Amino acid sequence: MKVLLNWLKEYVDFDLSPFELADRLSNAGIPVESVKYLGEKLDQVVVGEIVEITPHPQATHLSLCQVSVGKENLSVVCGAPNIEVGQKVPVALPGAILPNNMRIEEVNIKGALSQGMICSEAELGAGDDTSGILVFPKETAIGTEVKKVLGLDDYLIEFEITPNRPDCLGIIGISREVAALLKRGLKKPLVKLTEIEESISSKVKIEIADPYLCPRYSARLITGVKIAPSPPWMQRRLRFSGIRPINNVVDITNYVMLETGQPLHAFDFEMLAQSTIIVRRAHNGERITTLDGVERELDSTMLVIADAQNPVALAGIMGGSTSEVSPKTQSILLESAHFAPSSILRTSRKLGLLTEASARFEKGVDPSGTIYAVERAAQMIKEISGGNIYRQTLDLYPKPRLPWVVNLRPWRVNQILGTNLTMNEINSILKGLDLDVAEEQGIFKVFIPTFRFDLEREIDLIEEVAREYGYSKIASTLPERGKPGGLSLKQKLKKEIRNFAISSGFWEVFTYSFINPASFDYLKLNPNHPWRKVLKIANPLSQDQSVMRTSLLPGLLEVLQRNVNRGIQNLAFFEIGVVFQPKDDAILPDECEKIALALLGSWRGRVWYRKEEKIDFFDGKGFLEALFNRLGIEGWRLEKINQPFFHPERGAQVVFNSKVLGIIGELYYEVSKEYDLPENPILIELELGEILNLANLSRSFKEIPRYPPVVYDVAVILDESIPSQKVRDVILKAGEKLLEKVEVFDIYQGKKIPKGKKSLAFSLTFRSLERTLTEEEAKEVFHRVIAVLQSELEATIRTA
Repeated sequence: MKVLLNWLKEYVDFDLSPFELADRLSNAGIPVESVKYLGEKLDQVVVGEIVEITPHPQATHLSLCQVSVGKENLSVVCGAPNIEVGQKVPVALPGAILPNNMRIEEVNIKGALSQGMICSEAELGAGDDTSGILVFPKETAIGTEVKKVLGLDDYLIEFEITPNRPDCLGIIGISREVAALLKRGLKKPLVKLTEIEESISSKVKIEIADPYLCPRYSARLITGVKIAPSPPWMQRRLRFSGIRPINNVVDITNYVMLETGQPLHAFDFEMLAQSTIIVRRAHNGERITTLDGVERELDSTMLVIADAQNPVALAGIMGGSTSEVSPKTQSILLESAHFAPSSILRTSRKLGLLTEASARFEKGVDPSGTIYAVERAAQMIKEISGGNIYRQTLDLYPKPRLPWVVNLRPWRVNQILGTNLTMNEINSILKGLDLDVAEEQGIFKVFIPTFRFDLEREIDLIEEVAREYGYSKIASTLPERGKPGGLSLKQKLKKEIRNFAISSGFWEVFTYSFINPASFDYLKLNPNHPWRKVLKIANPLSQDQSVMRTSLLPGLLEVLQRNVNRGIQNLAFFEIGVVFQPKDDAILPDECEKIALALLGSWRGRVWYRKEEKIDFFDGKGFLEALFNRLGIEGWRLEKINQPFFHPERGAQVVFNSKVLGIIGELYYEVSKEYDLPENPILIELELGEILNLANLSRSFKEIPRYPPVVYDVAVILDESIPSQKVRDVILKAGEKLLEKVEVFDIYQGKKIPKGKKSLAFSLTFRSLERTLTEEEAKEVFHRVIAVLQSELEATIRTA
């Protein structure tokens, strides 16, 4: 929310600098995002009077103006169509730098000297009008700094209002905080209406058909208004607050909204059928054209303001075009209502329509503030636009919300905060926040006003005391007792995995949980693939983010793509995140945590002392082996799978016993082309929950062997479909205790190897931990291993 400093000072007196004020408010829980001086580039722009105008000798569309700026007359060339002798105008003197960064110098324009520039509203940063020069009232003093005339000798403070403090979405709410901090009085504008004798109830009929969605509706009727532009001071305040001026009536409703936080709406009363307002749910398929010119289809979940025939506004969001205030409008029905936040939020998101009003209603607006806001607006309309205010505010409030009581124990305040505040000090702080307080037997009964619905419990009030007392005054102390916190076992394991990946050369990334459903087409997934069973987002920001992810891989592939597009070739990324798997028998999906990794290019890049080695499937497998070794997971294996996005011969699933822990593979080249990748990356995705359950960080140590090993090599020919892991498992089982290690060191298919067969060469290390193993003992076990390979796998021993 943006607030002008001088506007704020109309409600509370203070002499702090804007930066001191921002610091005090931020420390009190009302964060300030920025402070900007509006007149920064207007130091050399003054009010001048045009005393003479003559045609330019060489340009018919230009004029030569003699302009008095007080001490001297300047000759200024001007092309604006609306210049006249006697006008008071803004003159940028030589050396001035305007807000649009235009530097003003004495220049020769087609043979005529120009000693400055007469400025438009837009060139001064005070509006959008570029059609001609800005003209000041005749009483404006010559030589006055323009920034003072335009109200730009001011600061614009931008607040970041947190969701629990919607009462600060109005200047009065922020002023209340300033008054409480500085112990000053709040100067809320006094409302005193001059009404005609006739009552609004004789002219207007209002009905609330759904009091749950609209607990309160207040209205005022004003006739005989004259629609015109609002005063310049109001237009400037609206513009700097981010609202476009429209006309005096609409601008007043927006002005009062910025002032009070209560959104208002003005209807052209004569356009309401049968002078009736009905607050009801829309009918399915009912349509309305809103003020932005868009026709919108409604459904029965949406609340509308209707006349006797049709909807005339989307409740709390935007008015309809049929009843908008136009230059012909003479009678105004002012609406000031309270709507259920959930209803406004739901309708706003469904229709994709976010407005200043909806932003306030969906966070929560004070139901007790409708009367003050509508009467304040009515008073301003009469003062600025003229007209007659009908007697009485028509107010429908079936179930009034009353202030509620929260008990506060002073000793508990000091216990929680570590302070020694007296009861009088606590009482003074609470009353400074407009909270009524009564004391009963040493306990404060605090009556919470309806504009502070965030105060529900005693701890909320203690926080208020801390905010206003000042966090900086509260000493930092260690807890006197209590068990120190720490990470759970699973948190430690996850941290271990993250650190291991980083130390292995991977960069951690974070991607969106919502992805493009077209990603599944890029991955060549068949229509029944489980990843295609997704949870769709009801109101996505775009089609690219319209479903919840069922895998981390699409996000990682997009990260690879973005980096490759920026010229980075060697990449190693990982992500730990949640995927969402819908269930047929439940509304909410299962949320499963996974870790995914992606490798592309080479590990070391090109160096003079080593040939560049491209990353391949075995680099990914090596990382898995190292990771599982670090986590103490043994007995896992890889089993070949056919995933459409993996290379047919370089894809596998990671299996422990019969449980699948994840997948690993080289991306199929056709999928790589979809992502514009120059090579095929290696991808890994693992079920993090299953891995954490299997992990064991406890370590045992064993003595370094004292006796030498006996090593034999053997090459066997067997069916090409038999995985090397299976052969290795058979060898280890047959070797029993004396076989210490088995390693594959060669795989061969080609000359002298029958078709459909392959040759696997193994190195077998035998060792006894108790004595030196004789060659005869090792040979006996080695021959037993060969015999088992021949009988179980139908292997033949390959000879030279």
